Amino acid sequence: MSLVKLVNVWYRYPGSKEYALKNINIELNRSKIYLVTGPNGAGKTTLLLVMAGLLKPTRGSVYFNNELIHIRVPSVRRYIGLLFQNPETMLFNPTVYDEIAYALRQIHRDHKIIDNIINNVLTELEIDLGLLKKPTHMLSYGEKKLVALASIIAYNPTLLLLDEPYTNLSKKYIDKINDLITRYREEDRTIVIVSHDTAYCRYIVDQTFYMDSGKIINTI
Repeated sequence: MSLVKLVNVWYRYPGSKEYALKNINIELNRSKIYLVTGPNGAGKTTLLLVMAGLLKPTRGSVYFNNELIHIRVPSVRRYIGLLFQNPETMLFNPTVYDEIAYALRQIHRDHKIIDNIINNVLTELEIDLGLLKKPTHMLSYGEKKLVALASIIAYNPTLLLLDEPYTNLSKKYIDKINDLITRYREEDRTIVIVSHDTAYCRYIVDQTFYMDSGKIINTI
């Protein structure tokens, strides 16, 4: 069943003469893991931002659950989780607890429910519960990546968009992320991975899109 569909999508950044995305037509189904790869400047991150509803296509349409995403962006955002390449761009709360609880506080008013969700997420990602009171700026890079990911999966998105999730991580953290990704697929979610490090995920992905110069030039 289709979850995300891009139809004739073009995108050009304000002030630029060149299109970052050119006539993108793809359909993403539930319970699938997709890999988007290609050289720097190919348009991979822009594609994720368009899927997340953070960028509105210059031309074309993006559908989420068969509805135009830019008509329902506020309500749709609840079901989309986007992990940026640099976790420090996502971490802005004083402690790990506050970071993971931030989105949950917009959804739940009961502190006990929030605490239970946070404990479950930390257990799932094998994050030490002792980190909850730690300032986010004092975390290691790997810990920051996992905490940023935890802050997303805490609100249980249907679509998980991961921009270079393996960059500068040890095998321990890579394995944790891949375990989470495969579990998400089993729970009827859709996962899109943007990565140069295809060796880390090629055995778990269902379909690969190769991009260059704003276009999808090959699908495997």
